[in-house]
Amino acid sequence: MLLAIYGAHGLAKEVYIIAKKINNIQHKWNEYCFIDDVNEIVELHGIKVYKFSELIRQKDKNDVEIVIAVGEPSLRSFMYGKVKGEGIRLATLIHPGVYIDETTVIGEGAVIAEGVTVTADVEIGANTYVQPHAVIGHDIKIGRHTVIGSNCQIGGGDRIGDRVFLGFLSGTTDHISIGNDAIISAGSIVFRELPEGVIAVGNPARIVKKNENKKVFK
Repeated sequence: MLLAIYGAHGLAKEVYIIAKKINNIQHKWNEYCFIDDVNEIVELHGIKVYKFSELIRQKDKNDVEIVIAVGEPSLRSFMYGKVKGEGIRLATLIHPGVYIDETTVIGEGAVIAEGVTVTADVEIGANTYVQPHAVIGHDIKIGRHTVIGSNCQIGGGDRIGDRVFLGFLSGTTDHISIGNDAIISAGSIVFRELPEGVIAVGNPARIVKKNENKKVFK
């Protein structure tokens, strides 16, 4: 089985580390590659880099799993649709050094990095990425294609939408909702409901503008 990491930059390198840790225990994949559709990269850390179209021409889809390794939520969503459209399985990666309660439900293609804690009755949507040492409290629902930054603290009973980005060291209090396509800046603490498509900054987090371009990174 081939694990294709869709991305060939910083986050992709981190995903490769997670995959190797998992594979040391599960022995699931016998080959790795990266995918990059934008840059002319042929190799990363000694591993071949394909274009997506090249990969699907050269490999048997039944022998491939893909994990998405970019930090831009809207791009994660686009790439997810592209992979699903080709009928290729998405790999769900859960680092062995995490605590996840048995009541947790994790969607396909999600990545849970080292040191994450997930408590009771949590739902993590498909293709969501939880970065190292985040803490996700009880009875939380996190949507699809969302990115939870390193050392985030998510309060109990929260509802986090699709394609949301929470920067590192950000957090939320209990029983609030954050709408789709919202961006929470690094270090910001959300105390009240945020509508979809906004950018919030500070402690307490305040809306500073609309996320009109549906992008976190320039």
